[in-house]
Amino acid sequence: MSPPSRAMAKAEQCLLAELDGKEAVLARGTGGERRSLAQGLGSPWDDFFVVTPRRLLWVPLGRSSHRASLEFDAVTSWAEGTQYHYYCLLLRHEPIERVAWAPAHRVLWFAWGDTEETRRQTQTILNFSRRGTKVAAAIREQLLRREVPGSPPLRFEELPRAERTSSAVLVARRRWRDRLHL
Repeated sequence: MSPPSRAMAKAEQCLLAELDGKEAVLARGTGGERRSLAQGLGSPWDDFFVVTPRRLLWVPLGRSSHRASLEFDAVTSWAEGTQYHYYCLLLRHEPIERVAWAPAHRVLWFAWGDTEETRRQTQTILNFSRRGTKVAAAIREQLLRREVPGSPPLRFEELPRAERTSSAVLVARRRWRDRLHL
């Protein structure tokens, strides 16, 4: 089993252990939680999710102490959006407290080190590789079933492919032996 597979299996076991015997699992899989939408969407494979009819549970891969749980009944509104093929859900909800990573030291604008702190959050941003993932579909289904009000779709800038890839320039260079005229 590869290291990523082991991390996902460990995360899944961690979340399944938190379920009571009556909760059925609707979906499970990977995605990502974002702190902000300022940088757009991308690389959504940092967290493991389990969706039940009552709540959403997730944990960052490799950090089982940072697991979180959000009751669907606590969600007050939601919005969705796409950027290229990535899909995003923005959930606004009653405050939840959770343990999260924080820098151990801060001086002016510099920050370094690792520590944990308890954060209170009223908004959760979830990112998936595409709209049709089982986890994203199960979350949407539970929100629609509870008739949670939706917001207008989120808009992200989408550059044409030529502009996105223009900085990736390959330069052909001759090997030093090819320069010698023997």
